[in-house]
Amino acid sequence: MSGTTIERAVSQRLNIGAARDGILCVGTGKTAYVGKLGLVDWHRHGAPVFVVGLAGKFQLATDTGQWLSCRAAVIPAGVRHALDVGGHPLAVFYPDPNIATSRDLARLGAGWDAAGQILVGQTAEVGPFRELYEHRAAPSFAGELLDDLVDFVRAGNGPPALDARVARVVEWLGRNPADATSLAQLVKPDGLSVSRFLHLFSAEIGVPFRRFRIWNRLRAASGMVLGGANLTEAAIRAGFSDSAHFSRLHRETFGVTPSDILRRLARASIATHPNGDWNARTRTMRFT
Repeated sequence: MSGTTIERAVSQRLNIGAARDGILCVGTGKTAYVGKLGLVDWHRHGAPVFVVGLAGKFQLATDTGQWLSCRAAVIPAGVRHALDVGGHPLAVFYPDPNIATSRDLARLGAGWDAAGQILVGQTAEVGPFRELYEHRAAPSFAGELLDDLVDFVRAGNGPPALDARVARVVEWLGRNPADATSLAQLVKPDGLSVSRFLHLFSAEIGVPFRRFRIWNRLRAASGMVLGGANLTEAAIRAGFSDSAHFSRLHRETFGVTPSDILRRLARASIATHPNGDWNARTRTMRFT
């Protein structure tokens, strides 16, 4: 049996046997998960991510295969990595590239060391994530807390200054994650060729257009599941061919399957207002 197969088998056992303790908060342009995790397989996100251990250090593997021990990490979009959390609680915060950058997320820690493109550190902000994890009423204020986190990491500078043509498409994808409009049609108003836009998009966002489009669809499908849809229904509505397609891409992107996360969830909060305003209306769920 290969090392990869062993890791996946152990990860599956840890996920299946875990008690429900996690909280998942999904809003327009930002997502956070806080809960216990075991081994998280190799994956690449479609957005920058801040990761911090609530109880202590965790293990992070870089693309070179090196395992590092750290309390926190900032991982740019598209950078391959794996985690071993040892069954302890971990917070993961994903703002979309038009919301905050990796440099912004670094403000949540100090004394960072570079491991390739990844920043690893031993000192980081834990308080807001511990409040989400420990406070029984957290779903009622999760949206405001994440909005405050974004304001803090941006340090009053506003959203990232993306190329206007890329920003327009990113915003459109956020509003229409399941839409199958071709890229040629999306860039036609700006007079760009598809090849020129693909190069520009990767340079601005840090991941290829196709990966970011999948990222949007995964987030949309997750929100539908939290809203009551089953995995098959959510997958098809979000633009995947079936639930197996959704699960495979979810694992490639997050290192775990949707079922792994659902088995761990105790609470969830999703923004359901059409403009994504958490304060307008937040839907709260509890899992038993």
